[in-house]
Amino acid sequence: MLNFAPTKEQEEIRNLARSLAVEQLRPQAREAEQKGDISPELMQTLAQTGLTTPFPEEFGGSGAIEAMTYTLIAEELGFGDGALAMNIIGSLMGPVTVLLAGNEHQQQQYITPFCDPRDGFEQRGSLAFAERTGGYTLADVSTTARRDGDRVFLNGTKRDVIHGWESGTRVVLLRLEDTVGSKGLCALTVPSKVDGLQISVDVQKLGLIAAPSASYSFTDAVIAASCMLGEPGNRGVIRAATLYNILRAGVACGMARAAFEYAMDYAKERVAFGRPIASYQGIAFMVSEMAMKLDAARLLLWRAATSWDRTGAGYPQGAPLLYTKDEKQTEDGKGYSSQSLWLELVREAESAQRQAVEIAKSATIDAVQIMGGAGFMQDHPTEMWMRNAAAME
Repeated sequence: MLNFAPTKEQEEIRNLARSLAVEQLRPQAREAEQKGDISPELMQTLAQTGLTTPFPEEFGGSGAIEAMTYTLIAEELGFGDGALAMNIIGSLMGPVTVLLAGNEHQQQQYITPFCDPRDGFEQRGSLAFAERTGGYTLADVSTTARRDGDRVFLNGTKRDVIHGWESGTRVVLLRLEDTVGSKGLCALTVPSKVDGLQISVDVQKLGLIAAPSASYSFTDAVIAASCMLGEPGNRGVIRAATLYNILRAGVACGMARAAFEYAMDYAKERVAFGRPIASYQGIAFMVSEMAMKLDAARLLLWRAATSWDRTGAGYPQGAPLLYTKDEKQTEDGKGYSSQSLWLELVREAESAQRQAVEIAKSATIDAVQIMGGAGFMQDHPTEMWMRNAAAME
C-alpha cells in the first residue's frame, strides 16, 4: 500500500510554503491582480527560500526536483493565491523542462541564469502546453514539427502560455508530423525572434490576471534543430508534461482548500434567524461535500506525484522511453514493457489535474453561494478565487 505521509523534511518545506502563502501571497493578491503580475520583491523573497530553484546544486539550485515535495508546495501556494501560484509554477516549467529533457549544454545555458543569487529571481520561463482545440492532455497536442536537415518547421497554436510574451526560456510542447501517441512528442526552446511566430498577449482575462499569459500562432516558423530538447518521445518530455499537470492540480487543490476554509469560517460567524448559518443543513451539506471532494482530488494527486517520482528513479535525463531498470526484454517477447507504466503515469497526472480543477471550480462557486451577496464583494477574496478557478480550464 502506498504511504503518502510526508517525511520530516517535506513537512518542514510545506510549513515554509504555507507561511509564505499566508503572510505574503494572500495579502498581495489583490494588488498583484491590479498590476497584472507578481512583484519583484515577492519573487526575490521566494528565491531566497530556494522554493523557486528546484535544480541540481551544480547549476546553483537547491536540489533536484521531486514531484511529491513540489505538490505540497504547489498546494500551499495555491492556498495563498491561485494566480500568484500559477505565475510561479508557470515560470518554473520552462527551465524544468530543459532540465528533464535537454542535454548538458542546454541545461547549462538555460538553467544557470535562474539560479543566479543576484538577479535569478528576475528570470522568467514558460512552457506552451494547451492549444485552442484542447486542454492539458498529451493526446490534444497537435502543433506539429517537421524536421528538414538542421531546421524544424512549426505549425499550430498554443494558448494560455504563462509568461509567454517575456520569458527568457520559452519552451513549446509539440509532436512530429505524422506521429501519434507519445512516440512523436517533443519539446523545443524557441528564440525571442522567430519568423512565422505570432505572439498575442492575453487581455481582459476572466481570472489568473496576476499570471500574465499569451497565445502563440506558428505558421511555418523556422527553428534550428539544435533547439530540440532530446529526441522525440524521450522520457524527459513526458515527465515535464505530466509534472505540469501534477503541479497545476496541486495549485487547484490549494484554491479549493482556501475556499472551503474561508466559507466554513464565514458560515460559523454569520448569524441568521438567531443562529449561525453553519447550523442549517443546506449550508452544512455544502461545506461537508466540499471537504469530501477535496480529499478525493488530493488522493488522486498524491498518487500521480508518487508515480512520477517512482518512474524517474535511476534514469539519465532525456533517456528514450523503453524499459524500466527492473524490467528486461526477452528474446521471446515476454518481458514487461515500461510503456504501460508511463501510460499509467500520464493517465494519473491528467486525471488528477482534471479532477482538481473541477473541484476548485465547484468549491469556489459554493463558497460564493454560502456567503450570499458578500461573496461577490471585493471585500472578500472569494469572487477572485472563483474567477481564478474558472480560468484554470
